[in-house]
Amino acid sequence: MKKTDLPADQQFFADLFSGLVLNPHRLGRVWFASQPLSLPSGSLCIDLPRLDIVLRGEYGNQLEKTQHRLTEGEMLFIPARAANLAVSDKPVMLLSLVFAPSWLGLSFYENRTASLLRPARRIELPHLQRGEGEAMLTALTHLSRSPQEQNIIQPLVLSLLHLCRNVVNTPPDICRPRTEFLYHSICNWVQDNYAQPLNRESVAQFFNITANHLSRLFTQHGTMSFVEYVRWVRMAKARIMLQKYHLPINEVALRCGYQDSDYFCRLFRRQFGLTPGDYSARFQ
Repeated sequence: MKKTDLPADQQFFADLFSGLVLNPHRLGRVWFASQPLSLPSGSLCIDLPRLDIVLRGEYGNQLEKTQHRLTEGEMLFIPARAANLAVSDKPVMLLSLVFAPSWLGLSFYENRTASLLRPARRIELPHLQRGEGEAMLTALTHLSRSPQEQNIIQPLVLSLLHLCRNVVNTPPDICRPRTEFLYHSICNWVQDNYAQPLNRESVAQFFNITANHLSRLFTQHGTMSFVEYVRWVRMAKARIMLQKYHLPINEVALRCGYQDSDYFCRLFRRQFGLTPGDYSARFQ
């Protein structure tokens, strides 16, 4: 990868990722945190997925008996709303990632010089590859129910690390074009308002632009049309609801912005090859 001039902290993390993705044989098992019935004091639980990677030494998650001793190369994936309680009584170097809809958080911990409660280095970087990264994170969350499928999980995590490496190796924006900023603002807004009755005209009016301008933004900066993007967001949310909650199909449809549950079912089956009912039954 071509060397670029990066800020010192960003270059530090770029070097870490190069060491990981160029030496995949050093990466070990991927463990999964779960959602506890109650949160013990000191545990961490947020609404965003996370990934902890043991670079050196030993590290553990006190909330899971099988995760008290993770060694070099092993990883802990913490789905959104799952929890972990970091513990390490031996020297450890840890890379911790937080995946937000429009930014990537990176923290480096080294308990020889500080506790695991305070990172030695931390940065947050904007990232634009929403669709690809979210698909990987959704798949990992789904696979947390089948942690033994390491032959599928480990290559998926390696792909996610490659994606993170691309983000970290991207020089900071000096001046992002207004159209690109507007496009990502609309994407973020759709992510937060997918349950509302959205159409091209109403969203364009909200952002004080024409409907044709909105369509051009998605043509210039995205990989799908506005209508396709709204459907993609809603279908991703529907999958999560069907996995986690025992809701009637018409309720899932309403929560995803579809008044007509039959239409919702047709869209879902077209995209995933299963009816919502069949998909939900897999997680009962």
